[in-house]
Amino acid sequence: MTTHLLETQQIWIDKSDLSQTKAVDKVVDLNTLEDGEVLLKIDTFGFSANNVTYALLGDKFGYWGFFPADKGFGIVPMWGFATVAYSNCTGVEVGERLFGYLPMASHWIVRPSKVSPHGFYDAHPARKSISPVYDNYLRCDQDPGYDANNEAVQMNIRPLFMTSFVLDDYVGENLDTTVKNIILTSASSKTAYGTAHLLHKHKAQRGDNYQVIGLTSAANLSFTEQLGCYDKVFTYDELEQLAANETSYLLDFAGNKQLLLSIQQQMTTKLAKVIFIGVTDVEAQRGKPQGAVDGEVFFAPAQVKKRSQEWGQQGFAQQYAKAWQSFIGLVENTVEVEQYQGAGALQNVYKQGLAGHLSNAKINVLSF
Repeated sequence: MTTHLLETQQIWIDKSDLSQTKAVDKVVDLNTLEDGEVLLKIDTFGFSANNVTYALLGDKFGYWGFFPADKGFGIVPMWGFATVAYSNCTGVEVGERLFGYLPMASHWIVRPSKVSPHGFYDAHPARKSISPVYDNYLRCDQDPGYDANNEAVQMNIRPLFMTSFVLDDYVGENLDTTVKNIILTSASSKTAYGTAHLLHKHKAQRGDNYQVIGLTSAANLSFTEQLGCYDKVFTYDELEQLAANETSYLLDFAGNKQLLLSIQQQMTTKLAKVIFIGVTDVEAQRGKPQGAVDGEVFFAPAQVKKRSQEWGQQGFAQQYAKAWQSFIGLVENTVEVEQYQGAGALQNVYKQGLAGHLSNAKINVLSF
């Protein structure tokens, strides 16, 4: 039998020190692929603060389980595009283009299940999944949200906007008329301003009269104001501007405990709900101050599952597509694309993200 060897590459992260990375070469023998397995060639993927969150919460939330590496190491999950390079699976053809959750690697082996005209789910036994949301791979030629001319925006922001979509839905579902302000930390981050866009857009139809307020750094103030999806924007040095006598919700995307404690002290009993969503402030994870912040963790896949059951898969997809179309114009007019290629460049971008040096005005497209 002729041996078909394929050289591949992966980027591994040291889980004991997330700043340590290494490029690992792997050789795949195509003759050893089992029945039902498919080899994906990963074409491009996006990278943002969201991917840093996957690394920071990798053990706690199970993100390291999707793409296993050797003991002590993990592979950061990405969202991007891949092409079927080799297939031992009926119904999945070589050359098909897919969109989904991918490793920081040049190639990866999946085992499709629930194959349909729209795509499939990866059920590889080595994969330890926390939600089917992350296991679904969409065929680009059957995906109503796919735009061949706009892949950079799709791979960077569409997955983040899914969190924005279900977070807005969750907040709207639990909101009452006493809430006068919805405050978002890290307001310049893509998931935050996607949520702000929907909160602002849906305010009237929900019969509510809250204000959407963004908190951001002084460096990001102008950018955040220009987005047009916040009623007011304050810097982190202007917390005294928050109305301490009005009932408010706080949506936390930054993960800065000292900031949360300061807001909690400022708002006292008027801070009716705190929802933890992300960790864009990486530096603040070191040496956290004493004190308790009373809040709840938002896990987007749980709300996706709930609404998918209530609305049906098709109904959920339609609602999401409608929301995405209302948002994509804002994104296209406010961000620019940066391209990075090669294992060294990929590791550098990851380290920039870990250090909190990514620009929210840019979207990053990575490839091997």
